[in-house]
Amino acid sequence: MEKAHGDQKRIGKLPVLALLTACAIIMGYVEAVLPLDIGIPGVKPGLCNIVILAALILFSWKEALLVSVVRILAVGFMFGNLFSISYSMAGTICAILIMTVLLNTGRFGLLGISASGGAMHGMGQMIVAKAVLPALPFAGYASVLILSGIVTGALVGLISYEGLRRINTQGGF
Repeated sequence: MEKAHGDQKRIGKLPVLALLTACAIIMGYVEAVLPLDIGIPGVKPGLCNIVILAALILFSWKEALLVSVVRILAVGFMFGNLFSISYSMAGTICAILIMTVLLNTGRFGLLGISASGGAMHGMGQMIVAKAVLPALPFAGYASVLILSGIVTGALVGLISYEGLRRINTQGGF
């Protein structure tokens, strides 16, 4: 049985990553079929990010990015299009980058890390939107995406904290 970086793990890394990826795809499906339309493109609850944050905490940014990319491609090709894939990829790269930096400082909790990731996800989406639609009013739309990202990111952080706490009290993977 494989051990992850010296920790005593009951199962190997690959099955856990496969499970996390499957959960992220399922949550992506749930978001795709939820009748949640607040009239602002790009604003979603971010349920998949619960799994991505768990991957970041349990492993590293590389595994979190891997799970994200597989989820984005799978959900994008099933329920979206190339535009939704490009927006999600840009947002994910920005979010994982800031969350990794904040996590590595050791000074932030999951709520702050996740809220920052949500805000940066919105910024990544805005970078793509500005490239595709140069006439888009950047400031107004960016503020909505960043604010919604902070709120949903904080909720994701709380849910992730509780989930990881339960995993740890149950003996982990």
